Amino acid sequence: MTREKTTARDSAKGPLVQGRSVATLGRGMELVKVGKAPRPVVRPEDNTTVLLKKAARALNKPGIDRADVFRGPNAAKIFAYYAYPQDPTRVVREAADGTKVIGRLVEGRFRASKA
Repeated sequence: MTREKTTARDSAKGPLVQGRSVATLGRGMELVKVGKAPRPVVRPEDNTTVLLKKAARALNKPGIDRADVFRGPNAAKIFAYYAYPQDPTRVVREAADGTKVIGRLVEGRFRASKA
């Protein structure tokens, strides 16, 4: 049995050059950077063990701090939603200033209840 010699062009289904595409120059023309890619630098505080410890510490405490929920450039438009304890079909919307409105979610939007 003889094997037929194939070239890279015959067997290639995709690009002939392996590397990182830098720019598209025109129809069928790409600028490709080849060579060893630099390893991404990972900060020590982004290490998985450090992040896992931070997540465990945060999940160990019940609830979320108000300062974490109501922050941003426009805190007046940020609301916290939770189920109404007496009637689980209703939802409570709490604003940054502490005002609470009871209503329902209709088609993904909050609708305040009358009364």
